[in-house]
Amino acid sequence: MGYNLAYLATPTFGGWVTMTAHLSLKYNYPLFKISKSNRTEKNQRKFGYGVKYQNVSIDDLIQRGNILIVALDKHFYQYLDKFPDDTTIVMHDPNDFKSEPVQQFLKRVNVITIREAVKQNLLINHNIQSEFKYHPFHQYDPKTYKNNTNDKCISINRIDFDKNTHDILRANPLIKDDCNKIWIYGKENRLYVQFTLIKLGLKEEFIKYWRGRFDKTLPISFNERDILNNCKYVVDLSVIKGDGGGTQYTFLEAIHQDCILILHKEWVERGDLFKDKYNCYVVGYTDCIEQELADIINSENLDLDKKILMNSKKVMKDNINVVW
Repeated sequence: MGYNLAYLATPTFGGWVTMTAHLSLKYNYPLFKISKSNRTEKNQRKFGYGVKYQNVSIDDLIQRGNILIVALDKHFYQYLDKFPDDTTIVMHDPNDFKSEPVQQFLKRVNVITIREAVKQNLLINHNIQSEFKYHPFHQYDPKTYKNNTNDKCISINRIDFDKNTHDILRANPLIKDDCNKIWIYGKENRLYVQFTLIKLGLKEEFIKYWRGRFDKTLPISFNERDILNNCKYVVDLSVIKGDGGGTQYTFLEAIHQDCILILHKEWVERGDLFKDKYNCYVVGYTDCIEQELADIINSENLDLDKKILMNSKKVMKDNINVVW
């Protein structure tokens, strides 16, 4: 029997949303939210990425059984006591289980973690057992759109503290060919923009190179144009305390559409999945990450790029074959 997916969170962009969509599409699992009125609606609503959800009451959700909570934030802690002990929940990164209510909940339900680093963090710091599973990846058609944005180098992360967007913006003046500048797509954390980017004097660079939020489609798109087709490099400088080493959906979607990853060493060295100049490029070995990033993009090493792309395809096998 398949899962009934429950999205108990407010964000409408980011990894939680993307994973929920891939889970629903890959296994044809229905998706539910608890409505603000705590009433069950007859009609479905658009979730994004071709997925629909139904707003339901907490009681109707519980009655469905076999529940997989795919995302949880503080706005839904009030309902945790109502879920039975056979409920399953996904913990995406250490930020998910910082609060006491969540930690107590995890001690009585089934827990799935999607990176080994998160599994170990949960066990060592909170003595909570979990089952590690690979990110499920829905193999969408990468040739859906007739037109592309034709940006050669991009970032498709949130613009946020843990994504180090400032290092990407600092790299652009060092990239020789204007065609290879790194264009940024994603939802902005306005606090990060105000207190980091602007304070670092990067306001003009941000305005220039931030395209805006991409559309929640598979493939991801912007103004009905595919972002990843015809793209060469996808830059993801994520660094999350107590996490790393494994995959994110930005990685998987990039590889699926023949893009080469450039990752941060603080992420890569948390595991053994990614290796510099084998299945990705890695930066962060010096105090000048922006120069490292620019050097990779300026180098145009076609033979090495071809090898890296070929090897990166092996990363996705587990994500394609995993059973949830």
